[in-house]
This record gives sequence, structure tokens and C-alpha cells, in this order.
Amino acid sequence: MKKLVSLFIALVMLLSMTSLAVAEEPITISIMHYMGNQVKLDAFNEILNKYMELHPNVTFESQMYSQNDYIAQLPIRIANGDTPDIMMGQPTQYSDIIDAGKVMDLTDHELIDALNLNEGDLNNCSYNGKVYALPLDFKTYGVIYNKAIFEKYGLTPPTTQDEFDALCQTLVDNGVDPFIRAYSNITNTDIEVRGILWPLLIENGHVDAFEKLMNGEAKFTDYPEFAKAFELWARRLAFSRVDDMGNDTTMARQLMAQGAGAMIYEGTWGYAQIQEFNPDQEYGMFVLPRDDGKANSWCIQLDQIFMVSNESKHPEAVMEFMAYLLDPETAGYWAATTLNPSVVPGVETEMPDVIMTAIKAKESGNIAHEGSLTTWLKGEYSTAWRQLTQTFAADRTITADAIIEELQTVFDEINATK
Repeated sequence: MKKLVSLFIALVMLLSMTSLAVAEEPITISIMHYMGNQVKLDAFNEILNKYMELHPNVTFESQMYSQNDYIAQLPIRIANGDTPDIMMGQPTQYSDIIDAGKVMDLTDHELIDALNLNEGDLNNCSYNGKVYALPLDFKTYGVIYNKAIFEKYGLTPPTTQDEFDALCQTLVDNGVDPFIRAYSNITNTDIEVRGILWPLLIENGHVDAFEKLMNGEAKFTDYPEFAKAFELWARRLAFSRVDDMGNDTTMARQLMAQGAGAMIYEGTWGYAQIQEFNPDQEYGMFVLPRDDGKANSWCIQLDQIFMVSNESKHPEAVMEFMAYLLDPETAGYWAATTLNPSVVPGVETEMPDVIMTAIKAKESGNIAHEGSLTTWLKGEYSTAWRQLTQTFAADRTITADAIIEELQTVFDEINATK
């Protein structure tokens, strides 16, 4: 571990020396990202400001989008000849711009060696066998629950879907809303399905399912895992609130912090905001249970993950900043402030129970890692998927089979334009 930390320090020094020749030259580094969570946005801006204090000749043009707008706008910006120096994103979701030569190949870069990533994380940074991104942290998602409410009614985290149904009914019988939701944000409806879908697909060896669906080589009905994921979600949706579709993400986190409901299906990326709203409340987290007698796996993805432009006018300065961002001190500040678990060696930060649950889950190996998939949905397919998961949440008359049929229709329409 000490050797890895020393390597990071040496890299920062080396990259700093490389940039001495242009130290007085004004440099603007453009960044495009989707860190919409205010806690993360504030922490990232603080890192940028600190870096500019250390490097007065450097300024940043940092633009934040919602994730859905980002997916749409990044290709347009690149097509207009304005590729950002630094872009957030998992490489397989942006393979078109990599194929077009717009992203720097980092396979042999010292920073990748210094990160010493495990296989899943490395795959999550890669496309076609080459590394194109640098990660800062990872994420998972699950059911965050209010410990005080669970204790009051003698509840424990369920391990089967039947237990989960009974738990929710107990809460309803005692006048407590089981769930707080934010389904006005289609990211939240998306991850509700992923929590069951990814583990099932990976367990059953269908790691190329999304690739085949986007290529028109397979149908949704070829994979019964999709129907199962929607069916189990429908059982959770039976316990609803009138504001499920109206809440935005921040509103839902505020309601959760106020104790308006017992649980929220949420990612680790959002926990810091929940805690900020009510620092005194204690929470736990459990993985979605299944109905097949098997323990479910935790979905794991890299979270803040950055690609670098292959067309940057200042590649040395950009990589010097990336070395600063991935230095254990900076990464430690990020982890402590955002409560996002780090992938940077040498970062040791005390974390709350919810985040420790995620860290221990990853260490246990009982995970469904995005890096195990050949690709996740991208572009128009991702947008269509998210919109239709939201449709399913809004209309409880839609069956799992019906939403899968609609998904197939939309994917066929997209494929017909290719």
C-alpha cells in the first residue's frame, strides 16, 4: 500500500515537472459532467478551486448536465468540434466517440498502474480490451432504511421477496408508508429494475444481452430475467404513495430524512445528501431480495469515471490535474465529503454503516459488476429504456409482459434507423 501511495506522489511530481515548461502559459481545461447531486457538485468545485490556487495559470470551464441531457449533448458537442478535455462516462456507453478517435488510450498510463484496479473495475474502464477512463470511486444501490422505524416495529432486513412483502404490509398496518420514491427522475426507475436484472443476467451467463438487444441479434423475450425483474418490482410498487411520480430526487431524500417513510431505493451516491438533511438519523442498507431462494448480488459500478480527450490542446496539463484528483489526499477529501467509497489506494476514511455495507459487499465478491457485462445500454436505447421504466412505474395496469413487448417495439424502431 505504501508503495502505491508513493507512486501516486511520484506521478504528481513527474507530471508537474513535465508542465513546468508551460507553467506560465494560460491554460483552460474544459470538463463536462453530470454530478447533479449538490454535495458532489460542491466538493468537485472545491477541488477545482484548490487546484487553481496551486496552479494560477489554470482555469476550468466546468459544465454540469443532468445525466439524461449529458447522454444526448456529449455526442452533439463532439460532432461540433468542441470535445471537452475531460468527460464523465463509462467507455462502453460512449464507444462511438472512442471509435472516432476522440478519447485518449490510457492502457499503458502510469495512473492506471497506480490504481491497481480489480478485474471488474478495470473492465468498467475499458472498451475493446483497452483502457479509456480513470475512476475515482464506486457505487451500488439498494434499500436504505430508517433504523428507528424498523426497531419500533420489530423489523429486520428481509432475505426473500415474501418476507419483503410481509414487512411492507406490517408498516402499512401501522400507518407507515413503506417507501419514499422519486420517480419523476427516470434514473431512479431505471435502477429499480437493474437491482434484480443485472444479477440474474450475469448469473445465467447472459453478459452480452444488452449488446445483442441493441444490435438486433436477440429479443427481450429471449431473456426471462427481464420479466422477472419487472414482476418483482411490481410487487414493491403495490405499496405506493401519491407523490411517487411527483417527487424529484432531492425532495425524496428530504422526505426520507424527515421520517416520512421507512425505506428508499437509493444509490450510495445519494446518501450524503440524506444524511445532510438529518445528521442525527441512523440508516441501514440491504440488497433487494428475490423469490427464487437465492441470495441476491449487489450491483456494483464505478461512479465518477473520467475519459480524456485525444484532441486536447493541453494533454500534459489535463493529465497533471487527473493525477491531482487521484492523489490519496484529494481522493480522501472527496470520499469523506461525498461519502462515496474510493477506489484510490491509500484512502482511509471513516464511513457510516450504509457505505460500509457497500464496501463490504464489494470486498465479499457477492456482486454483479457492470464490468462483467460486455456493455450496458447507451444512447437512444438508454433513453428509451429509462422512459419506459418510468411508464411502468406510473401505470400499474401495465404487466411485465406488456412493458417488455413495448421495449421490443421501441428497440426495433431504433434498429430500423441504423
